[in-house]
Amino acid sequence: MRIYSLRLLFIIIFSLLFTGCWDIRQPEEAGIVIGMGLDRENDGTIVVIAQTVRPQQPGAGGVEGGGGQDPKPFHNWYATGETVFDAVRNLSLLSPNMMFFAHNQVYIFSERLARGGVLEVLDFLERDPEIKQSGWVVIARGELNDVMQSSEFGQQAPAQMLSDILSLHPRNTKYAPSTLADFLQALNTPNAGAYAAGVTYFKGVMKDQEEMSRTTAEARRPYELRVSETAIFKEDKLVGWFNPMEGKGLLWIRGELQQGIIVFPFEGKTLSYEVFGSSAKVKPLVKDGRLVMSIEIKARGNLGEASPGIYALDEQRLKEMEKSLGQAITEQINATVNKAQELNSDVLGFGGAVHRKFPQQWNKELGAQWNDIFSNLEVEVLVRAEIKGLGLITTSVNPRSKQ
Repeated sequence: MRIYSLRLLFIIIFSLLFTGCWDIRQPEEAGIVIGMGLDRENDGTIVVIAQTVRPQQPGAGGVEGGGGQDPKPFHNWYATGETVFDAVRNLSLLSPNMMFFAHNQVYIFSERLARGGVLEVLDFLERDPEIKQSGWVVIARGELNDVMQSSEFGQQAPAQMLSDILSLHPRNTKYAPSTLADFLQALNTPNAGAYAAGVTYFKGVMKDQEEMSRTTAEARRPYELRVSETAIFKEDKLVGWFNPMEGKGLLWIRGELQQGIIVFPFEGKTLSYEVFGSSAKVKPLVKDGRLVMSIEIKARGNLGEASPGIYALDEQRLKEMEKSLGQAITEQINATVNKAQELNSDVLGFGGAVHRKFPQQWNKELGAQWNDIFSNLEVEVLVRAEIKGLGLITTSVNPRSKQ
């Protein structure tokens, strides 16, 4: 019995020591996808672009001899298919490595695909267990291929650059981003609209490093990425864009603006207000038999800059400054509401607020008529903005006042 037990113990130990992961993928054998582009051709064929990291060889890096540079740190693989899954599998006809999507950071939809409807490509993104739901959804203005090829001097993959830019969005707040999970949830919410960040490309100011030896006129400038607008959807179709002012208003209404800069006029000067917190209350009211949406915003922040300067500031002037700031925020919110009603897309979440406040009336009639109601809904905006601090100074330097 003792010998049998020892044999069994040895078998278990050796089994643990020599058992490996049956589905392990070595880094050099896997195509690590960091960006996924989706488009649709005129005949309905689905296009998938998988941006993979190019493995760096030991000792690689720096500029090669003869003035050339190392290859770009990424590679774009293109495939088509009748469905997204079909196109993804067709990537294996081109790539020697199996595509690995678990590290994907951005899903870039072409504007053409978005305007025609994204319904056909969503099922795979929601169903496949390897798809990362926390990745960003981005809509490419212009050609998808150009966006996925743009990179500052080729030192960083465009998908990685996009992910890094979007991760910093709380500091800018000129557009409203969505992760894939948030985007899918918004699309699945009745009488609501989804939104996502928009990306475009432009010719940069700086010259490419490999072109530095040429004259300034001859040196080419690489195309760089810019995220500054918000794509607005109705059902599964892109219907329009919010500019930076309207995108900021969307964040105010949804209570998601906790940082950022508000530039506003005051007594002929231009002031910058740094937000460090805000709250929003969206409440449906009934006034004289009319449905009215009330938006209450509370903002807290510091004075970050006064141009050309403030030379006398007392309590009364501070209150007047806060009033001007409140008017500027109100204008942003009103611009957003007007644009959303023009596009007839309830990305503002008004329908959800009405449903929660008046569930019986919603189920009886309001829900079925919401598209018509929303486009003509009266909205009241109340903003209370507080300037908590003035920075390191209370009076700006004024060399012109010297005698």
